[in-house]
Amino acid sequence: MNKYLKAVSTNLIFFFISTISFLILTPLAIHLMGKEFYGLWAVLNAVIGFSTIGTLGISSIVNKFAAESTPLGQEKSGSSILAAGFAIITPMALLTAGILWLIRNLIAGNLAMSSLLEHQFETAIAICIIGIIPQFLSRVPQGFLLSQLKNNLVRFFDFIASVFPLIGAVIICAFQKNLIWIAYCFTSIQFLTLFLYLIAVRQNLHLSLHLKGQIIHNMLGFSFFMFVESLAIALFQNFDRVLVGFILGPAIAGVYSVGTSVGLRISQITGQVTDTMIPYASLKNSLEDHEALYQTFRKLSQYIGLMVAIIASLCIIWMREILTIWISSSYAESYSTVFSVLILAYGFLSLSRPGDQTLTGLGQVKFASITYLLSTIIMLSGLYFLSQNVGLFGAAVANTFMILLVVMNLRAYQLLHHKIDWQHVFADLKWGILLPLLAYVAILFQPNEYLKICYTLVLIGYVTILVSKDNYLRGLLYELYYKIKRKNSTS
Repeated sequence: MNKYLKAVSTNLIFFFISTISFLILTPLAIHLMGKEFYGLWAVLNAVIGFSTIGTLGISSIVNKFAAESTPLGQEKSGSSILAAGFAIITPMALLTAGILWLIRNLIAGNLAMSSLLEHQFETAIAICIIGIIPQFLSRVPQGFLLSQLKNNLVRFFDFIASVFPLIGAVIICAFQKNLIWIAYCFTSIQFLTLFLYLIAVRQNLHLSLHLKGQIIHNMLGFSFFMFVESLAIALFQNFDRVLVGFILGPAIAGVYSVGTSVGLRISQITGQVTDTMIPYASLKNSLEDHEALYQTFRKLSQYIGLMVAIIASLCIIWMREILTIWISSSYAESYSTVFSVLILAYGFLSLSRPGDQTLTGLGQVKFASITYLLSTIIMLSGLYFLSQNVGLFGAAVANTFMILLVVMNLRAYQLLHHKIDWQHVFADLKWGILLPLLAYVAILFQPNEYLKICYTLVLIGYVTILVSKDNYLRGLLYELYYKIKRKNSTS
C-alpha cells in the first residue's frame, strides 16, 4: 500500500471517529440545550465558520507549494514555506477579527431572542473573535503537514479543534445553558490546537524567519482565487445557516444546521479520499505525466461515485428510522423528508470533489474558485426565495443547486485528456447521480420496511458486483486480507 493510500486510510479512520462523536453528542446537545438555544449555538458556530474566508485557503496553498518544493521525508527544507504562510495569514487573522468585532451587534440584533440571550450572544462572539487568531495560524502548519502526508497528525489535531468544542458545550449545558462559557471553551481549544501544530513542525521553525519575497509573491498570486473559493465554501456551509436563522428563526436554523451537518458528512468522507489529489496532482503535473494523472482522476471519480451511491441512497431510504433512533420519533416525523433532500444535495456536491482537488493541484484555482462562487450565489439566492415561500423544505431544495459544481470535473477531463469524453463522464458519474435520485423517488411512495430492505439488498448486491469487477480494488482487498492474515499468524 503506497504512501497516498496510507494517508487516505488515516483520513478515513479519524473521519469515522469524528462521525461517531457527532452522532453521540448531537442528540445530547439538542436535549440539553433545547431547540432555541441549540439554534443560537449553531448560528454562533456558523458565524465563526464563515469568518474562515479570511484564511485565503492558506492550508491548500501551503500544501501545494510544499509538495512541489519539499520532497517527502525532507521536511527541514520547508521553513521558507512556513514563514511565507505565517506572513500572509497573520494580518488576515487580525483584519477578520476586527471586521467581526464591528458587526457582532448587527448579527445579534437580527436574531429573534430574549434580551438576556442577545447579551450572551454578543459577548460570546467577542470571546470567539480571540479564538479566530490561533484558528487562522493553525492552517499554515496544517497545510505543510498534509504536503508531507502526515495525515495522522493533522486529523488528530482537527479532531481536537472540531469535536472538543462540542464536548465542552454539552458538558457546560449539563450545568447551565450559557453561550459565554461555551465561547471560552472554543477559544481555549483553538490555542491548544495551534500549540500542538507548532510542536509538530518545530524542526522547521527558526528564530530567523526565512522570508523570501518570491515565495510570498507566488503564494499571494495563488491566494486570491483560493480566497474566492474559501468565500464560496464559507457562504455555502456557514452563511446559509445564518440566513435561515434570519428568515425562519433560530429554532429552525438549529434543525437546518443538524441536517446540513449530516449531509456534510458525505462530502467529508469523500474528502478524506480526495484530499491527497492536491499533492499527487501537483507532483504529476510537474513531471508532465498527464496520462497517469488522467487515469487516476477517472478511477477516483468512479470510486467517489460508488461511495456516494451507496451512502446517500441508504441514508435517504432509512432517514425516518435513523432520525427516530438518533433523536426522536417526533423529530423524524417532522424533518425526515427535509434531511433526505439535504443528503441528496450533498451527494451531488461530493461528486465534484475529485475535480476540485485535481484542479487545485494543477494550479487551476481560478476556474475552480469562480465556479464555486457562482454556484454558491445561485444556491443562496434560491435559499432566500424558497425558504420565504416554502419554509425549511425550500431551504433544503436550494442546496441541490450545488450539482453545478460538477462543471469542475468537466474542466479536469478537458485539461487532462485535451477534450471532454462524454462516455467517460457518464461512466464515472452515473451511479453517484442516478441511485440517490432513485432512492429519493422511492421514499415519495412511502415504502414499508420490507420494500426498504429489498431496495437495500439490491443496492448492496449491485455495488458489490461492480466493486468485484474492478481489478485495482480487488487487488487492494487481497493485499489487505494477506496483511491481516500475516499479522494473525505471527501473533
